[in-house]
Amino acid sequence: MKKTIILVLFAFIMTSMSIGLAADKKTDVEANRKVIAACTKAITANPNNAGAYVDRGKAYQNINQLELALADYTWAIKLEPKNAGAYSARAQIYYDTKRYGEALTDYSSTIELVPQDMEAHFRRGVCYYYTDQYELGIGDLEQVTVLQPQHAGAYLVKGVCYQKLDRKEEAIKAYQGLLANVPANKQTQEAIDAAKKMLKALGVES
Repeated sequence: MKKTIILVLFAFIMTSMSIGLAADKKTDVEANRKVIAACTKAITANPNNAGAYVDRGKAYQNINQLELALADYTWAIKLEPKNAGAYSARAQIYYDTKRYGEALTDYSSTIELVPQDMEAHFRRGVCYYYTDQYELGIGDLEQVTVLQPQHAGAYLVKGVCYQKLDRKEEAIKAYQGLLANVPANKQTQEAIDAAKKMLKALGVES
């Protein structure tokens, strides 16, 4: 199933592009350090300032100081247990560092607070895939493809989940759904090519 892992990586690339998380997050280190200093000053003045913890956490995350970012997001959640942004930001670090069980928990909290957050549904679906909970993953990914029919990653991972469950026909429909709904462009071409390869492997000409 090595090909399926590659598809999930394609899916991650696609969704990162769609929400602007790729190169845009590698901002100037000095600018982030200024944000950190300003937020630290705000926290010193008001230790209960959850927003300052989240902002500082994002700045730490931007310069790859992930443990400091996690600590800040965790403090923000302790101060504001219904802070969806803090859960989502912490989940992203867990997701990116392959701590899928912890990411799953935080994405579930995000979705409980903001049910319409389709990116959280998508990433939770991927976490379900990595934790062998394929049916649950399909549920999240199906919701994404219904509400965001051009989300290439959701079709790919949904197809992989169906294959894991030996549900060939439904896997085929997932890959065909990608080809039918996702427009071809520079950002989506790898996903489209992957779907075609998977269909060919399943005995279907695209």
